Amino acid sequence: MIRYIFLVATMVVVTILVILITVLPSPSVTSNVLKINRPAIQPKSQTDAQEDAHRQNNIIFTHVNIFDGGNVTSNQTLVVSQGNIASITNAADAKMSITQGYLTVDGSGLTLIPGIIDAHTHTYGNGLSDALRFGVTTHLDMFGTEETLSNTREARKALLPTSQADLYSAGTMATVEGGHGTQYGFKIDTIDSFDEIAKWVSLRKQAGSDYIKLVYMPYQHYMPSLNREFAKEVINQGHLQGMQVLAHISTHKAAQDMIEDGIDGLVHIFADKLASNELVALAKQNGVFIIPTLAVISAVDKRKLSQTLINNQDVSPFLSAQQKATLAADFGTKMPGFKYDIAQQNVKRLFDAGVPILSGSDAPNLGTAYGISALHEIVLLVAAGLSPQQALAAATKQPARLFSLSGRGVIAKGARADMLLIEGNPVTDITALYKIKSVYKNGFNINRQVDSQSLAGTALTTNILGDFTKSNAALDAFDSTDNFSWSMSDDGMANGKSMANMAIVNMAGANGDEKNGVLKVSASVNAGFPYPWAGAAVGDFTPPIQGKDLSTFTNIVFDVKGTKGVYRVMGFDTAAAGIPPAQSFTIGKQWQTITLPLSAFSGLNIKIVSGFAFVAGPTKGEFEFYLDNVRIE
Repeated sequence: MIRYIFLVATMVVVTILVILITVLPSPSVTSNVLKINRPAIQPKSQTDAQEDAHRQNNIIFTHVNIFDGGNVTSNQTLVVSQGNIASITNAADAKMSITQGYLTVDGSGLTLIPGIIDAHTHTYGNGLSDALRFGVTTHLDMFGTEETLSNTREARKALLPTSQADLYSAGTMATVEGGHGTQYGFKIDTIDSFDEIAKWVSLRKQAGSDYIKLVYMPYQHYMPSLNREFAKEVINQGHLQGMQVLAHISTHKAAQDMIEDGIDGLVHIFADKLASNELVALAKQNGVFIIPTLAVISAVDKRKLSQTLINNQDVSPFLSAQQKATLAADFGTKMPGFKYDIAQQNVKRLFDAGVPILSGSDAPNLGTAYGISALHEIVLLVAAGLSPQQALAAATKQPARLFSLSGRGVIAKGARADMLLIEGNPVTDITALYKIKSVYKNGFNINRQVDSQSLAGTALTTNILGDFTKSNAALDAFDSTDNFSWSMSDDGMANGKSMANMAIVNMAGANGDEKNGVLKVSASVNAGFPYPWAGAAVGDFTPPIQGKDLSTFTNIVFDVKGTKGVYRVMGFDTAAAGIPPAQSFTIGKQWQTITLPLSAFSGLNIKIVSGFAFVAGPTKGEFEFYLDNVRIE
């Protein structure tokens, strides 16, 4: 029986996109003065179309307010020439004699801000396109595959039309065999001995990594981690080879270790306890910066702050199905050490002490989505106590300065024309960030329209997902209908140590029939994965997957008994990424009927459902449970 790894399949980092840019010839310049929302025009010849494409990164903004990354000026005239900012003058003093070949944008009542730099992402799939629709023009990726890094370096140098944000990346991260980072379905280069650390860092540099990220999580017991000696040597070797080194931590103690050992930055804020005076002073003294990732911490703490964005009228039209799914999803249960209130207080305490705070979303983790969560993170920094101006700088000027991103994160003469035009003024009302009038990448006004996506699943021919009426354990005994079939599900293929087995057995079911067939599931949930699980699942997980439309149904219902404890049902759809939404249920030794509302699977798109998993975990131990009459009602 094939053991499907549903959870990891949705989390896997497939690849970092190669940015494909079409090189256009330099055309002659002709006059063309237009508003932002220009009317449809008659089709042009290929030569004329090429000329228009070139001219569109020659722009004059008039009477516009400008947040330049640090300060605000009003009633300005800004000229973009071939993708760079050529001049900025007070509108009253501007001489508008040169208009040949320039688009003109009336910026009255609008504010130009630098393109957003999301300082913590994990970029794959449509991430770079999804980000750019919301004005995120640069991704700082904190873990991914290395195969395309050389291509992304070349692409980000260009000032040509593109539908994608630029990418900087750590590539793979420094971890040990079986440690965090090894569970995502592809092999990475781990560190197994102290003597190989110098070579490991050198290989990252050769592969095109822009900085080094290490995982330092020694104060937990569910998976291995670099110890302090190894982590310190990664920092030393990174610095010797001219690279910044950043650390993934989750506790106050781990953060203090890394700050003491010379880390350049922390890619999360710790939220297990309030920052001590000693740690704050040390972080300031050592010049450490911190990327808090408040959006994902709020999701872990079940605050559901991101879910309000889905129905925001300024946001929703530009969200893809996958963005909506990950925004709506949560982790199913609170986890120790992720207290959002403490995270907020630590951000404010460190910022007030002079420790640089950078804005990063950690998209596409549950409760986040590419692009929109970078904007939301800025709003959350304001909620944590930064001023709107300070929070905007944390997403523009500050990451550009600390990551040496020349020409980015600022609006200044000679800088790249990566910008957002906002209705209103986010410096006085930070939520104005959601009111994007237009986004400019390399001086080109990008198309914010979401690619059309089919959300139509096929209808179920029966509502029965499993009645297990066959009395043998032949392979086809596990088949359901509509391409849904039953199989084992555990964290073994994510390098976890849990295991599941299943078989159809004859025993008295919930209806008392002694010859009834039921599904017996044996689950051994063990340490070795952050959120271990083992059980059985029903669904279609073999590409191409269309999904099933369950919108006419209300509940998933099943009969169950077994080892007393708390179990989970996880729901999957074809658009989601990240940890799937789940609901918990409690069982005992007697048969009982469990009814779970489909609407309570936060973020599950019930029009394109690909399946459900019935699992024990994360509580560790040996479990045995029986399923019967699994159906949708």
